[in-house]
Amino acid sequence: MLTAYEYRCAFCGYEGLIDGASVGLEAAHVRWWAFDGPDDLTNGLCLCSIHHLLFDKGVLGASADRTVTVSTRFASRSPAAERVVLSLAGARVLGPQRCLPTVSADHLEWHTHQVFRGPARERVPAV
Repeated sequence: MLTAYEYRCAFCGYEGLIDGASVGLEAAHVRWWAFDGPDDLTNGLCLCSIHHLLFDKGVLGASADRTVTVSTRFASRSPAAERVVLSLAGARVLGPQRCLPTVSADHLEWHTHQVFRGPARERVPAV
């Protein structure tokens, strides 16, 4: 998964290395393995550690049009949360290398209905 996404977070583009090894990136199932989610590219995203956790908790999601969704139920007033979470609303989800399959719409729909704690925030225009 990490190689397919060229070692960058599909939500924020983070990429990090220490001594030549990737750090802070993880393979995330869209439809959870326990709910018959396959272990393949059609059911995965490369996410940084914080976005993986927030994706699994339903704070973040990905819509059918491949944009990041942020739950209106997520609350924080910190500048860090604004930069790391809230600013992602409506951002384009980065895909894998061009020759590889993207995440299945069926798996994204499953995550939206079973995990994401909507409704989604509207994208805030940049000032």
